[in-house]
Amino acid sequence: MATLLESLTSLAFPAVGAIAQRLGESDTAVSRGLQASLASVLGGLAIKGSDIGVVRQVFELITSPSNDSSMIANPAELVRTMPTSAGAGLGGTLLSTIFGNRTGAVGDLIARTAGFRNTASGASMLSMAAPLVLGFLGKKVREGGLSVGSLTSFLASERDEILAAAPSGLTSLVDTPVATAGVAPASIPYARAVEPAPRGNRWLWPLVGLAALVLVWFGLRSRTAGVGTTDSAVATGTLDSAAARTGAAVSAAGGAISDAARELGAFGKRMLPGGVELNIPERGIEANLINFIEDGSRAVNDTTWFNFDRLNFATGSATILPESEDQLDNIAAVLKAYPNVNVKIGGYTDNTGDAAANQRLSQQRAEAVQQALVGKGIASGRLAAEGYGAQHPVGDNATEEGRAKNRRIALRVTKK
Repeated sequence: MATLLESLTSLAFPAVGAIAQRLGESDTAVSRGLQASLASVLGGLAIKGSDIGVVRQVFELITSPSNDSSMIANPAELVRTMPTSAGAGLGGTLLSTIFGNRTGAVGDLIARTAGFRNTASGASMLSMAAPLVLGFLGKKVREGGLSVGSLTSFLASERDEILAAAPSGLTSLVDTPVATAGVAPASIPYARAVEPAPRGNRWLWPLVGLAALVLVWFGLRSRTAGVGTTDSAVATGTLDSAAARTGAAVSAAGGAISDAARELGAFGKRMLPGGVELNIPERGIEANLINFIEDGSRAVNDTTWFNFDRLNFATGSATILPESEDQLDNIAAVLKAYPNVNVKIGGYTDNTGDAAANQRLSQQRAEAVQQALVGKGIASGRLAAEGYGAQHPVGDNATEEGRAKNRRIALRVTKK
């Protein structure tokens, strides 16, 4: 049985060419934007799932007579009526319910993820995803008899898993729900056990797998950082599209799982000294750094570097983007848990462009990360930063893949 993401992607995929023509973007970018926008709407719903007030508002939108599910049978109609703003129509109401005044920032995040030439295309894609999700859920509610209680219980039961896989860039743009005073705990069920769903609601259980899929995909989405054309630094280059699993419809839409994303592994819990718990990929920088620190047989040296894998910068600058905060928070937490550890931050570029400009940018970005960690409570004396420009390449600068690997920010333990 197809998952919700597979179903939604399959429905919208035939319209990719028309969307690309409408927006003036490439088919490849629109395919990525389609998945990113669907992941954003579903991720926002997952994050807000513990807020009974929001769930009820969303359920009212789903069951509204204005939610015409016939649109899902004709996605080309959505393209024809695609609003220029993400705030229009019933879909716009859904987006404002989830994201509030940060809907525009979510659109910008989608644009960066997809690689759109025009930032406004992200908002347009979001404006199409929202009514598509509403229409599909409306059809399922009518056919399966889904109640607001079932929806609330489902979202609450999956809250921990979804947040563990949620992209840092998205979660920072969604206000964390707060239980309202006077509301009985049973009204906002955080318990992991769920009430049995009616047999007609079997479609909900594929949604469990879908929610984790789209959020892992979205959380591992990145693009490489360089001097001019790209805006993020990652451990192993471009992460085109990553997920725990994928179906034929996702593949058809251009969402191939990259080797780099697979190398990071699944997200999981990691307990630090002092009781702090992190949600980190099993082979990401955080896990590698912790393993090195805790392994007494591994001595400090000049050659063991750990590459950041979810650290993003604004194009051609040393401005760290909001979606990087989760990883920076994790690194700060690790350094606080091991107070004897000192580190050095290295900035690197490929060999494209002016060597002096590359050197300056790599130094500025390394120092930006250093200052970000100081701002999170790490003593400046424990940190050093150096930009190496195009020195020490780890990939072949004659290929785009190699240049992507060379554009990175890394960290080395200097004392433990």
